[in-house]
Amino acid sequence: MILFLLAAAAAQPAAETPRAFMQHLYASYRVRDYSPFDHPDRVFAPRLAAALAEDSKLANGEVGYLDGDPVCQCQDTAGMRATVVKVSQRDARNAVVEVSIGFTGDKPRKARFSLERGGSEWRIADVSSADEPSLLRAVEESNRKQRRKH
Repeated sequence: MILFLLAAAAAQPAAETPRAFMQHLYASYRVRDYSPFDHPDRVFAPRLAAALAEDSKLANGEVGYLDGDPVCQCQDTAGMRATVVKVSQRDARNAVVEVSIGFTGDKPRKARFSLERGGSEWRIADVSSADEPSLLRAVEESNRKQRRKH
């Protein structure tokens, strides 16, 4: 029985680290026209993904609260350089990753990503920057206001 359990554990891939998740995510931007919104369940934690989907639905084809990409903090990724600056892992399921995001000719900006792990995969649960302390709270509040209008 012990050999079976050891073999099963060895067959499972090691969990990706928060740093590796973010580095892999930013590497995806090398592909022309990459968007984290093409497969939001691969990038965002369920609560944030649901809030972003509701924002898009409530916008009825117009620009909703979110008018850019929260991962790159931009609308156009040309010349983007992202560097993971710091990783603080709170426990096995929660981490915070600070990223410096720069563009050709501009001073880099910092963004902070709160990550949650579901199974062996990390997802973005919230994003904060100098302009916005919590993307999740801002989108959920915007969604509440939009629902009241309808």
